[in-house]
Amino acid sequence: MRTVITGEAVRLELPPASVAVRGTSLLIDLALYMVVYIGIQLLFGYYSGQVFQTMDPAMYAAFSLSTVVLCFVILPITIETLSRGRSVGRLIMGVRIVRDDGGTLRLRHAVIRGLIGFPEIFMTFGVLPLFCGMINARGKRLGDMAAGTYGILVRQPKVKPMMLPVPQHLTSWTQIADLGRIPDPLALRISRLLRRMETTGRGDNLGVLHRTADQLADQLRPHISPPPPPSSSMDFLIAVMAERRNREYRRLRRQQDRTGELSRRLHTLPYS
Repeated sequence: MRTVITGEAVRLELPPASVAVRGTSLLIDLALYMVVYIGIQLLFGYYSGQVFQTMDPAMYAAFSLSTVVLCFVILPITIETLSRGRSVGRLIMGVRIVRDDGGTLRLRHAVIRGLIGFPEIFMTFGVLPLFCGMINARGKRLGDMAAGTYGILVRQPKVKPMMLPVPQHLTSWTQIADLGRIPDPLALRISRLLRRMETTGRGDNLGVLHRTADQLADQLRPHISPPPPPSSSMDFLIAVMAERRNREYRRLRRQQDRTGELSRRLHTLPYS
């Protein structure tokens, strides 16, 4: 997950697409463009009959080059611009091309990507974009670096919310605890640990998770006031995260109630 700062100074968490996913979507697109290219060749060959055989070699080379440019440069640029960074392969793989600030792709970005992408992909047989994607944190190829774009995943697996209850012996403490100073990165690490605890089995992994819980509990205690009563590190983490979840649900519920009440009042006002 990479943090993107938009022009309005808003932080977005946009997961970049991996090199394998982008490579697969590219192969799908290239296969479709190749079908279009062969179809054009067959179509003109069918209607022209013996024209290709009597055509001047320079004219035939110009026609072939124009067809290549149409199918592998102009067509991708057009599709990418009209679909705002999508294509058939990206649609199948759940990928979209966006700007570095998370914004929508524009014509100039698609043109830069298309013009650089043709020699980058075909002249190096895909080796150069593969190498660039492997060394870049966002999986960018040269066209992305020049255009200021990268690929993101638009289809994410649904995350089942944690339903762990607050441990009984910590219920009274969570009602008065100040939980508003927990750093977001630390809360994310704790959430991942608790999710793994829900799905892990018995064995050595369980001991590793408990040792990790001890480390996270030591990092969490300075951000909590008042200190918790004596309990295990795992119960402490569960109590904090469960109470944070409950408070967030209550806050959202109050916000929805206020919004609904305001909407009802507006609908009951007489027309002036």
